[in-house]
Amino acid sequence: MRPLSLPVEAAPDGAVTAALHEPKRRRGRSVLLVPGAGGNLDSEAIRSLADVVASCGHRVVRSNLVHHEAGRRAPRAETAVAAFREVLDSARAALNEDGPLVLGGRSYGGRVASMAVADGTPAAGLLLSGYPLHPPGDPERLRVQHWPHIGVPCLFLQGDHDALCDLELLRAHLRKLPRRPTVEVVTGGNHEFRVTAARSPDGAARSPADSVAALRPVVCGWLAER
Repeated sequence: MRPLSLPVEAAPDGAVTAALHEPKRRRGRSVLLVPGAGGNLDSEAIRSLADVVASCGHRVVRSNLVHHEAGRRAPRAETAVAAFREVLDSARAALNEDGPLVLGGRSYGGRVASMAVADGTPAAGLLLSGYPLHPPGDPERLRVQHWPHIGVPCLFLQGDHDALCDLELLRAHLRKLPRRPTVEVVTGGNHEFRVTAARSPDGAARSPADSVAALRPVVCGWLAER
């Protein structure tokens, strides 16, 4: 892994902080992952996901968004799409990639990526970790309006104790996606995939990194088809 600085006009000093994960043996498309609203590129869940993706043989750019770099509160997802596209363009330049990447990330970051794809940004697929289907405690405010315009394969990684994603509602609305998605559930996992001993199937607590590591077969298998 090595640090990167990706040019983004709207960011402080004209760049965002990023990191490149190089696999030992490259096997497939490169991946861009961005963090959730309140974390940053070094948050445990996004860093662990990048490590898993790289272990599958894919180059990964893990990048901040503009608000992370500026130390500001996350803006409405719709208003972050343009800067996300700048991050993507800079990541592709750093990777020297011509073809579409797999895009996604954690929570808000994955949602922004999905909105960019729905608005026409080319992608080989969407890797959505902890998709924020609705605000906490407000399942009537669903964030699925753009789903009918997402024409790429999607992998959803979701905890079954996630306050931002009622799994029954998620499954009920997946039909809005033009292509059949893949959903993998972290049993006992909260929004960050942390599993307490009380919620664990075997009574053992798990950190977000532990939970993400256990998802490796699913992530590798899905990426191999992109």
